[in-house]
Amino acid sequence: MLNKRFYFTTFTAAILLVGHLSICQDVQFSQFYAVPTYQNPAFAGSAFMHRIILHQRLQWMNLDARYSTSFVSWDKNIDKIKSGIGFSALRDYQGGEKIVSNEVAGQYAYEVPLSSHYALRAGVQLAMAWRTIDYSDFRYGQDHTDQGYQGNTYSNYGNNTFWYGDISSGLVFFSHKLWLGAAAHHMNEPKQTFYNNVNNRLPMQLAFTGGYKFIVKRIVPKYAIQGRSKEFNVTPTFHYKMQGKSDQFDLGLYSQLDRILVGLWYRGIPFKNYDAIQNNESAVILAGIKYHNMVFAYSYDITVSRLSRANTGGSHEINVTLILTVKRKGQNQ
Repeated sequence: MLNKRFYFTTFTAAILLVGHLSICQDVQFSQFYAVPTYQNPAFAGSAFMHRIILHQRLQWMNLDARYSTSFVSWDKNIDKIKSGIGFSALRDYQGGEKIVSNEVAGQYAYEVPLSSHYALRAGVQLAMAWRTIDYSDFRYGQDHTDQGYQGNTYSNYGNNTFWYGDISSGLVFFSHKLWLGAAAHHMNEPKQTFYNNVNNRLPMQLAFTGGYKFIVKRIVPKYAIQGRSKEFNVTPTFHYKMQGKSDQFDLGLYSQLDRILVGLWYRGIPFKNYDAIQNNESAVILAGIKYHNMVFAYSYDITVSRLSRANTGGSHEINVTLILTVKRKGQNQ
């Protein structure tokens, strides 16, 4: 039986391969719809109010690898110029704190009304990113002799920090209930390697996302003293992305019953294989609550691929979204 240490060794080797010689892939969020400006800069300002998002992903917590990603964003709409602006920051730990990726970004989106019900938003994102690696925390082949492990023999295998600029763009077609979006990330395909003499670049990612909100039932109180109106809705969503030689598809739905949120998704392309390994990754369940201007949601990824043999502990995501209105001068406080 393969144990956790075997998988950790495998993950460490994969991390080093990615960091030194291979092509990196983007962070993947299960609650993709809850981090809209991360998926597509055209969503900047799409809430038409101030929106603050705090998002945390913890992946494979039963393993020593400890993948962790933190994301925070703010965006708002500017009615006078039919535009939205936003700012975001991301920090991603791979293998504990051995490889750390950071990104700060700004988004701008412009809205083109198509009719009284439909509109198109086009957006662009400019980002600065940097990655750091701690070579001294790894074990290398030369560290082991016939007498066993001799301690770390670290030498300068490459740069410890690497900076690069990044450009992304996107389009979103939407109405009150519908949205369809397409985004191109890393359009400049920036060089992303710790070795000066290696020219591997981050491949452009194409992503397509969409959803539709079905109103199942709306309960409006007959009298004001009976309280607020309540709504039961169901929103199917999808997210497809491809980058380099890999692609992935998320399909599912979430539902709101008054203040309670529940959801279920599947991630994978089961009819597609990579080197005889079926692309069958995760099932995602979600529960949350919406209270006034705040949404709190928690999701859990159930690993359904071969990786489940390692007892990874799955993956956790927590999202807090705040929608804020700012009163103008002269309004009653």
